[in-house]
Amino acid sequence: MLMGDMMTRDVPLLHPYDTLEYCTQLLRKTKLDGLPVVDAEGSLVGVFTKANLMDAYLAGIGRSEPLENHFNCQVVTVSTDTPYPEIERLVKNSPVGTGIVVDAQGKLAGVFSKVDMIMALFKEAEQLATQLNTVYNAMHNGVIVADKNYRIRYVNSSGEKILKLRQEDLQGRSFNDVFPGIDLSSVIQAACSFIGVKQRLNGIKTLCNISPIRKEHGTAGAIIIFQALTDLDHVASELEATKRLYETLLTVTNIAYEAIIVVDDQGRISLVNEAACKFFGRREPDLVNKPVDQVIENTRLPRVLKTGMAETNEIQVISGRPYVVSRLPIVRHGKIIGAVGKIVYQQLEEIKEVAERLEQMNQELNYYKEKVGKAQTAITFDRIVTINKEMRGLKQEAEMVARGTSTVMLTGESGTGKELFAEAIHNASPRRNRPFVKVNCAAIPEHLLESEFFGYATGAFTGAQKGGKPGKLAIADGGTLFLDEIGDMSLNLQSKVLRVLEDKSFEPIGSNHTCKADVRIIAATNQDLVQKVAAGAFRRDLYYRLNVISFKLVPLRNRPEDIVPLVQVFLEKICADFRKRVSDAAPDVRKVLLAHHWPGNVRELKNVIERAVNYARGPVLELEDLPFYLREQREQGYAGDEPAGGILAENSVQGRLDRAAVEKALRSVRGNKSEAARLLGISRSWLYEKMRRYDLV
Repeated sequence: MLMGDMMTRDVPLLHPYDTLEYCTQLLRKTKLDGLPVVDAEGSLVGVFTKANLMDAYLAGIGRSEPLENHFNCQVVTVSTDTPYPEIERLVKNSPVGTGIVVDAQGKLAGVFSKVDMIMALFKEAEQLATQLNTVYNAMHNGVIVADKNYRIRYVNSSGEKILKLRQEDLQGRSFNDVFPGIDLSSVIQAACSFIGVKQRLNGIKTLCNISPIRKEHGTAGAIIIFQALTDLDHVASELEATKRLYETLLTVTNIAYEAIIVVDDQGRISLVNEAACKFFGRREPDLVNKPVDQVIENTRLPRVLKTGMAETNEIQVISGRPYVVSRLPIVRHGKIIGAVGKIVYQQLEEIKEVAERLEQMNQELNYYKEKVGKAQTAITFDRIVTINKEMRGLKQEAEMVARGTSTVMLTGESGTGKELFAEAIHNASPRRNRPFVKVNCAAIPEHLLESEFFGYATGAFTGAQKGGKPGKLAIADGGTLFLDEIGDMSLNLQSKVLRVLEDKSFEPIGSNHTCKADVRIIAATNQDLVQKVAAGAFRRDLYYRLNVISFKLVPLRNRPEDIVPLVQVFLEKICADFRKRVSDAAPDVRKVLLAHHWPGNVRELKNVIERAVNYARGPVLELEDLPFYLREQREQGYAGDEPAGGILAENSVQGRLDRAAVEKALRSVRGNKSEAARLLGISRSWLYEKMRRYDLV
């Protein structure tokens, strides 16, 4: 607190030519002990006090006499920035009741009296009491304050909770009567302190620290700070359990033959086992806290930290030799907090066996490359990128379900990854080495869907292929049939699919022969099938037959923690395909991506990153690389529902692209339609359609 916070401002000013009567009236009106006297230029020349007034009247001076010979010319001034302790010292040592306050330029700012000092003391005491009360009530420990007469004056809120007593019931009562087990006489009379005293307070086992409250000439009371021993026992128990768990973890990791390395979210090694020290030929202190990429060449642990995607049983060359390596992210509360890597370098015969299996797989892969012309990496649950708690739970449940044969229904918005989930379930099942056949019920015309599904016999219809053609069911025999967009299947076909589910049999079109098919059905839809059943557009019996096990995938807007890991995975894949080197996204880009609503979900995010990589000019994605509608949202501070334009279907983004945005894009590129479409992140044909609707052609 400074003088400027305590003084009286806007005081009336006196002049040497003012009469004593006028000065008396002002002193009476302001109730101040003195007023400043200034000259014609407003400069301070003295102070007129009540003592000066009484001296003048005692000397017989008349009321009309001017002030000029009756005020103190010697004035001690105080600056507005004088601190409170200095003010307190000046007031104690000064016989004057009123002081003049000036600012940094020496101009008159106000007056300061002992009344102001008293009010400041009250204010300072009130602030200190408020602060002290806040501190006491914020403490986890209980606090009891007793005065020198052993009367309880204060109990904080934690103390009330621990003792199950209220302050109103305790205040003013004798401490010895309420808590007879503690004798405060030696604390208050001899100013002794006691630390770590175990005592029962109101029947509660507590640990107490008791200290005297000292004042200048003795002791004003005592303060007791206590904590329930049950809480301390609980904390101690948790610490002991944590210690045991840590020691168990160290023992387990040290028993393992594999080299195990744990890194934190910054990629620094936080834990290594004895096998890892042996593998690297270094002591534990030489490895811990070191960046992992300085210890292991070509390590992919930083990638796992970025993407949250596990990598198991992969071959990695370290110091010129191949080893089997696995990497797993450590996720807590939806955030990647570290990763663990495992290097298998002992039991060489097993490594050789793994290598032979890999060679065999490589030969099979080459065979399929020649057969289909293109190799496609199998989708597993490890390849589905997510650190969201709910999605990780869905992955675990789906992996358990994959071992059975029950029908699975996948629901969720378009672009959430239903097809990936279906393929991952297939690849985690015992049918993984059999076909995985996809049927998009919305993409195939209705009059062809039945023949595609069941196949047909020779001569089944005009133009039928000679010798007939097997349907998707026959091709999927022994494997999995994935029915995407099941909600668009006709009622006629629904009844036939129901028969397949019931007795695993069907008849190709134009054939009287019944075929058997051992297939597992996985269905997916982004429609509300319950509503379609109620409207009669979907068979109720088929719905319940398909909906044996159901998984509803989480939209991207409800799992924003997955956006950055997905961006890293898409960058890696797209850059490999395009032979470009873009390794990360700028912080501003990440903010825009995290703020967007993502009505197109993961598919929209992938399209955005692919588009951005195409226009990227450096190793990091910048704002200008993003589609126009995302940049526009940022400029408008809009991150609510669907965006104002972009690369999705008409009913989401493109349909909401307004006239002003189209005009602005056309102006910025001087009417070049191709450049305007690129800037808006839409196709040229869609730009023409927008121009036609807005009469901009």
